[in-house]
Amino acid sequence: HGEREYERLREELHQYRKQSSELLEQYLELISDIKQKRIKSLKDLDEQGNEQKTALIKLAQQVKPMEMKGKNISVFGITSTGKSTLVNSLMGKKVAATGRGETTTEIQAYPREQFTIWDVPGRNDETFHMTMEYISISFFKGLTIRLITIQCTVKESSSTMKFLDELGLDYDIIVNKFDTVDEDERDIFREQIHREIRELGLKNVNKVFFVSAKHQQMFPDWITMVDYLTN
Repeated sequence: HGEREYERLREELHQYRKQSSELLEQYLELISDIKQKRIKSLKDLDEQGNEQKTALIKLAQQVKPMEMKGKNISVFGITSTGKSTLVNSLMGKKVAATGRGETTTEIQAYPREQFTIWDVPGRNDETFHMTMEYISISFFKGLTIRLITIQCTVKESSSTMKFLDELGLDYDIIVNKFDTVDEDERDIFREQIHREIRELGLKNVNKVFFVSAKHQQMFPDWITMVDYLTN
């Protein structure tokens, strides 16, 4: 079923590409320039590629959202934030491989009755290369909900968040593995995360959930999050 969803997405991408050839041409030119300058991550783009970043955002803002049926939820997050465990817990069964190292190298689709989860590659450079694809921008724009998993600090994925900010797309932050924070330090840690959001000037953070995908019942945010995703 996930394979079918993925094939459908590929077909939509193909049609989309045909309709947007002029914009795509400009986009490819810009990406070639970015690659020549050896910019390899959103962080690099932030630090070294001011001119390219401005041009990329200007083009990306013109990209139309992909039309996607039903509720579509993406899960972003670097390796080690427990992204695959979160996906499995939301699906109610093991669909994504878990363990050391990055297991996702391309977008994976996991359909359920109420929604489809799209598991996005977690390594920063891979997320960057996907973001650099014209088609991915269209996909990100078409999503209903964008979840970004972190563990210790918002800075783990702040480049992705800032990029979504620039595109005017909102997202939710899932602070996973909250059970690994000492009980007497949890309030301080919560405050630290909210402070980082303010200090980084993130504009489009919608909700922040503190959860443990492994031990869902430990924190009430899990139920709140599931309600939010399904209703």
